[in-house]
This record gives sequence, structure tokens and C-alpha cells, in this order.
Amino acid sequence: MVQIDLFGNPPEVFIDIHEVTNKRKETSVTLFIKELERRKIPYQVKKLEVADIVLPNDYAVERKTVKDFCHSLFGSADGRPRLFEQVTNLVKAYEHPILLIEGGLSVRLDPTTKSIFVPINRKLLRPRIWSVIEEQIRINPNQYLGAIRSIEERGVRVIQSFGPEDGAKLLFDLYLESKGLMSEGEKKKRSYAIVRQKPRLKSIKDKQLFFMAGLPKISTINAVKILKKYGTPYNAIMKFQRWSVDIDGIGEKIVEEIKKVLLSEWKEEEENFEKK
Repeated sequence: MVQIDLFGNPPEVFIDIHEVTNKRKETSVTLFIKELERRKIPYQVKKLEVADIVLPNDYAVERKTVKDFCHSLFGSADGRPRLFEQVTNLVKAYEHPILLIEGGLSVRLDPTTKSIFVPINRKLLRPRIWSVIEEQIRINPNQYLGAIRSIEERGVRVIQSFGPEDGAKLLFDLYLESKGLMSEGEKKKRSYAIVRQKPRLKSIKDKQLFFMAGLPKISTINAVKILKKYGTPYNAIMKFQRWSVDIDGIGEKIVEEIKKVLLSEWKEEEENFEKK
């Protein structure tokens, strides 16, 4: 259920409940919430299936500390790669998927020990001389950087912060960007957020949405618009070259990308299957 304030305004931001419970230390999310409250921006904390923060206009952020990021690369108890599963759901559900790595800019990469080091305490000894205590995480720097590149190749924007304070500022910048307030002359955008769920594929409707959203640059929102317009996936595919005319938010460049996918001949020897 979506809460609205005394003036009938829906939340502009949704935050996953796990980001605010049992937090002994401040995080970029808890500091971001304080900024929302200071500016009287309506938000709601609830359980989210996909993403940790949902902003207006289909912006969705998954937050990971460096340690969380590294641990999630090794998969869950049943062997599934947790991080990449989260990333896949993020891409399928939202048009602007983002991963925030909290503390990523403070990491020291050390190929000699095949580890990365995360600072946990800094102390100024004398002018320009600092003492730093680091925690070693035994993950090869190449694996760490490769994972970030792989996530970006999946269509996720990766942003990194020095720590919680810096991360909170980045989150608020994303909020402003999502509302079109970062640059002048941009059209006014939707001021509230819409929470989306990860695809379950239990019904025909789920499978139809999954099929349509699998096309290049087609988000779940656009998939709904297409199906409402044409009735069935078959009708939609038969008339895909009219999408830029009939569907708001789909341009000719997107139609051209879809055309290449639908009309290009598939050649087995050119396929490059990714090992999982």
C-alpha cells in the first residue's frame, strides 16, 4: 500500500525496509533519508522485491558496501550468483538501473597480494602524514574490476562513493536528476516513484511482459504501453515499425535496434555464450 501525505501527495521515493532496520552506523541511505526529511520530500519505507531505493521516472538504485559487493560475487548457498541475479532483476524491472558501491573510491587495489584493502580507520599523525588501518579482502583486483565492467555491460550504471556522506550526496543528485532538475530546459517529469516487482512468469500476462521487455531498450513500462496498444505480442511484433509513432517514449533509434534483432539472420558460429 502506498502512503500519501496530508495534502494527498504520493511518495517521491521508496526505500527498502532492510536499509533502515538494525543499522548501527550511518549509511548513505540513512543520511539520504535525513536529507529528504530536512527538505520535506515525501518518502515511504517498505519491503521492495527489486532495488534498495526507487526514485521518480524509473530510477532504481541497488546499494552495496564494498564488502557486500565482494561477498555477493561468490553466490548464495544454492550456488546462484546473488549480485548478478539482483542486477538482472534491476535491468528487467526499471529503465534506469543503478548500482551504488559505497566506499568504492576508497579501495586500494594490491595485485601483489591478490587482494583489495578497505580503510576502516584514519588518523592524522602530523601535517600531511596519516595513519590508516585497512581490512584485507581476498579478492583479486582484476576480478573486482571485471565484475564492475560486467555489470556495466549489462546496462547498469555503476557509481562509487568515498563513504556514507559522499554516497548520500550522490543519491540526492540522482533524485534531482530523476526529476529533471539537474539541467535547464528539460521537460517536467513525473514527480513520484513507481515500485516494480521482479518477473515471476507464473501467468500468461507475466510471460507476455517478460517477452516484450526482452527487446532492446524496452522497459516494463513500455512493454505495458505496447501491449495495451496492440493487444497481443504477435500483433505488436507485426507492427513494430510503427512503435515510434504509436507509443509515447519510443523513438526511431529504438525501433531500428529492435529491427536489427528481429530481422537479422542468426548464425550459430558467431554466438558468444557467457559462462555462468
